[in-house]
This record gives sequence, C-alpha cells and structure tokens, in this order.
Amino acid sequence: MSVLSPYTAERVAPIVVEEMIAEGLTWHESDPSSWYSVDALPYGYDVKFPDVEIDPEELQRFERAVGVTMRCEILLHIFVSDLAGRRALARLAQQVARRTEGWVFVEFYEPPSADLLYHLVGAGRCIRADDAVHLDAAAMAAWIIHPDFHVVK
Repeated sequence: MSVLSPYTAERVAPIVVEEMIAEGLTWHESDPSSWYSVDALPYGYDVKFPDVEIDPEELQRFERAVGVTMRCEILLHIFVSDLAGRRALARLAQQVARRTEGWVFVEFYEPPSADLLYHLVGAGRCIRADDAVHLDAAAMAAWIIHPDFHVVK
C-alpha cells in the first residue's frame, strides 16, 4: 500500500516504525528491512520521494486537489498473499496517514460503485484517480470496515 504525506521522510520514518510496533510487528535483527507479525507474516516499508513511483503529472493533479505538496511516499508491504495480513497492512496505512496528514492510495478489483464512493466521501475525504482513490485517514478507516473491503496486491 502507498501513503502520500506532506511530511518529510525524516519525520515519517519514526512514525512508521511506531505504528508497526503498535500493530504488533517485531523488527528482525538480522534483516533490518523485515518486520514480522506474531503469525510470522513478513512486512516491510520504504520511504521515498513521491515522484519515484508516481507519474509527476498525476502527482501534481493530486496535490492541486488536496492543496498540499507531498514530500514523501510511504510504501508498506506484506510479502505473502495472506488475507488477514492485508487487513493489518490497511490498518497500518490508515494509522500512518492519520499521524502524517497523509493519503492512502487504494486500488479496487473493479471500478468503485457510486454507493461505495458516497460511503467513503461521507466518512472523510476521497480523491478519485481513474479506477482508484486516495483516501484520508477517516475515509480509509471506513474502507477497512466496509463489507467489500479488499487490498489489491
């Protein structure tokens, strides 16, 4: 999952670590980029400049829509296909977004329905990006508990 934040990478990285610990993940000493759940599911993260993974024009459109310049992108990973782990990944993204004034990029299996978009907008802010959306922390919390919740991996 991807979270865009107006905070700098130096400010975001400690927040990501705190939230990984709060989610119950443990850092693996022999591999500093690896974190594990109590069920031994492997997670990781990267903090990059936002224009590394995102098309600059798309990033500019998004920044105009939210009225803020994004200074970093937090990429949160689960390295296996595990449905329970994906929900934990989504909770992690939501908490990082909440603490960094960030936006979670959510892709859907198929284009989101008008009802789903209405639900997300009613909970927080939702910026459409073709068949995906950027959700603020409140809208992401609503997506996590929605019956159609899923994470495209």
